[in-house]
Amino acid sequence: MLGIIRVITLTDPRDVHRHGELIERKYQIPVISECIWDQPTGIYDQETEEIAIPKIIEVAKRLKEKGCQVIGISCAADPALADVRQVVGIPVIGAGSAAAHQAMSVSRKAGVLTILDDAPPLVKQILGDAYIGVKRPEGVRTTLDLQTPEGRKNALKAAKELKEQGAESIVLCCTGFATIGFAEELMETLQLPAMDPIMAIGASASMFLNKQNLIPADGVRA
Repeated sequence: MLGIIRVITLTDPRDVHRHGELIERKYQIPVISECIWDQPTGIYDQETEEIAIPKIIEVAKRLKEKGCQVIGISCAADPALADVRQVVGIPVIGAGSAAAHQAMSVSRKAGVLTILDDAPPLVKQILGDAYIGVKRPEGVRTTLDLQTPEGRKNALKAAKELKEQGAESIVLCCTGFATIGFAEELMETLQLPAMDPIMAIGASASMFLNKQNLIPADGVRA
């Protein structure tokens, strides 16, 4: 079973499990989703990330206690990734680093689309010489901004600019892009591989759980 940590505080159970549901549908693996508390706008800068770290660690402990054999941190900045790995002692997947690894498998040059001022350090480290640059959509500051028509329009514009700079793939460094199904739109509009961070978690978790024979034979019904 996969545990998903949402780094934004949500009240509707359907919203809490939205990313988990995407993974269940795609990879047919069981998912438990849980939010951190008191962060209604999520993580969008260094201060909000530092505030979130102890909460992420605590949620990870609870997910392990509930029987999760692998944990995914639903944030492309990979907050608390090393700390959680040390504390829980089971595989922990960061959304951003997983997406970056996928980009390296399909392209020689990758651009990063994010809501942050810069690409997450671990993502840049993984991309190495393949990294061509980063863009943040105009007017987009938090993950909630991506759900507006203007935010989506500006995200598409920023992705086009990355392609013009030479990107052969785009790493979507905000899990809010998964919420709005943006990877599919980019691939259709720009004919460019777009790495969805939530699907990247799902791919890695599925590989691990299958290898360990930890997925029920009948999978998960979406």
